[in-house]
Amino acid sequence: MIVREATFEDKSVWDSFVDGEGGAFSLYFDYGKYVHEVGGGEFIPLLVETAPARLVGMLPIVRENHLLYSTIDSGRGGSGQGLLLKRGLSDSERSEAITELVEYVDTHCSRRCSSFELAESPTSVGEPSGEPTAALVNKGFRFIRNTGLPCNFVLRLRQPFEETIWKEWPRTHRQDISKAARSGVVVIQDRGLRYAEDFITMLSENYERHGARPPNVNEIKARLYEFRDKTKLFVALRDGQPIVTLLCHYTPSTCYLALVGSHEKGTNDANRLCYKAAIEDACNAGLRFADLGYTNTESLAFFKERFRATRVPLRTYEKRYSILRTVMQEAHSLVNHTWHDKSHIWSNRRRLWARIVRT
Repeated sequence: MIVREATFEDKSVWDSFVDGEGGAFSLYFDYGKYVHEVGGGEFIPLLVETAPARLVGMLPIVRENHLLYSTIDSGRGGSGQGLLLKRGLSDSERSEAITELVEYVDTHCSRRCSSFELAESPTSVGEPSGEPTAALVNKGFRFIRNTGLPCNFVLRLRQPFEETIWKEWPRTHRQDISKAARSGVVVIQDRGLRYAEDFITMLSENYERHGARPPNVNEIKARLYEFRDKTKLFVALRDGQPIVTLLCHYTPSTCYLALVGSHEKGTNDANRLCYKAAIEDACNAGLRFADLGYTNTESLAFFKERFRATRVPLRTYEKRYSILRTVMQEAHSLVNHTWHDKSHIWSNRRRLWARIVRT
């Protein structure tokens, strides 16, 4: 097997592989170029092929360079899946592909790096976390076993919506959604992106209310405009004014309910109505799944479970190249969280202490 860095000429083959193997939206070639690089990272798309130029796997990585160290990330930080291999490979072929990819990263991309964090794509929705992949462990990765949060939530879609999905939601949940509709809230698809600037503002306000750093504005604009053919913006209006916005991304099989924004905190019923509109739209379009996304708090998990979505454990791995640089990375991360989220240390004190002890 041969590993090489993909070029722009490989874009159509790369994206076709993502579609054919059920990869996440965040694996599309342009997502790396227009989203990760806008955020300051160096996008490095790696392909592994057999001798006859048959693509059998991909590993998109993002290298972030700091003054004293660098980090390598492949989907670990909630951005989606990382390692994606062709379905139907034998165990030996999977092991060889993983080994070749990791060795390429170690040799060509790991200089001055503190760590390599990697997310492994599940082979099926709802798959339990299971045992770590031996090929990754053999190459020095530590499997981060996770049975709680953070996790992902995925809803399997079936038609017709009213009979197979709507009726399975809790009665009180359906009542809240219906109450929002009766109150005069109307959800529309903003096909012309008239409310794009409102969405960006509301998304930033939503992050700030939770004490988190708002996303990069250029990254959000890239999500809206560079992926216009794979994106829908749902807007909840009351008296003609936007109160909730929901950005969804699409692959041939899945609707990703990616980002939600609102001016005020008390808009849960309108949020639910937006989610219902997006899920119903995806169901009617014949998609197989609605991905409700990365979830790291109990309140958000409770909200998503009301839609009868299934928890999907994250399969994540970490490899450390340098203890000294890892200490610098941990310190830098801690300072950032302290500055942008004053409640982060107290809320995550046990997990942070565990990471310090492991270092």
